[in-house]
Amino acid sequence: MIDYLKGLFSKDMWSRMINIAQKEVKACLRNGWVIAIFSIFVLLSVFVSYFGAAVGNGDWGGYEQTIVYLVAYMEYMGAVLGIVLGFGAVVQEREDGSLELLMSYPLDRGEVIGGKFLGLWAVLSLCVAGGLAVGGVVIAFTVEHMIWSEYYLFILSSVLMGGVFLSLSLLCSTYFTSNNSSMAGSVFFFFLFNILWLFLMYFVAELSFGWDALTTDKPTPTWYFALQLINPVVVWYSLLATNLTALRDYMAIELGGTRAAEHPEFYQTWGLLALLVIWIAVPLLLAEYIINKKAL
Repeated sequence: MIDYLKGLFSKDMWSRMINIAQKEVKACLRNGWVIAIFSIFVLLSVFVSYFGAAVGNGDWGGYEQTIVYLVAYMEYMGAVLGIVLGFGAVVQEREDGSLELLMSYPLDRGEVIGGKFLGLWAVLSLCVAGGLAVGGVVIAFTVEHMIWSEYYLFILSSVLMGGVFLSLSLLCSTYFTSNNSSMAGSVFFFFLFNILWLFLMYFVAELSFGWDALTTDKPTPTWYFALQLINPVVVWYSLLATNLTALRDYMAIELGGTRAAEHPEFYQTWGLLALLVIWIAVPLLLAEYIINKKAL
């Protein structure tokens, strides 16, 4: 792994990984579903803006309602897209025998993992960033007070969050020996971070200091907020909640007063962005370690 990290500064290594990435991008584009996913993100942005908070009222929703609902949808759609792209990236080629053929070329196994991630992440970025950007242009013509700086951050963080689940699904695809097992492992991460974590943290809070401390004037221990950062989805949501005015106001109004919208001082934008990058890098390094240890 140390040699692999040193190789990241090698021009030849990056050239080989980019070649693999291009192969992945071309394979995805040939399927045609990339255009469909791209269109879904565009339509989602426009649909949410149109209906706003009251479905069927026939008016274009405001910027605040649009952002809140887009965040709610992206929490799941970005993760699902990352899983769909990554869970079969390695294990499917192992089952087909094409991975062994690929390894017959003068390539390091870590370069294969890195190249596949770069290619699939490029596809994910095209779908998420491209779709939301086109949708954002449409929204800008229909809502008042469009805050582009916040919308750009929303797009960037969503691409990173999708990259986290792509990285986790690539780890599963490297570790497991069948498509079904890889999908099951990837889905487990999805349910763990999007659903089960909420109940786990509720249980921890209730036993430690009482759940009402999060919505009242009772002090909430700093360690609780630090523990939340283990979950990449919480990192992503906290990043948006500390920077998006609309989401912060929504939390204050809907989730129990101003206390629910507060975050500790160490929840800084660049620190939270760095955590998302770390969440992408660590599973990739583990995947590289595993593929070097396993027989093809």
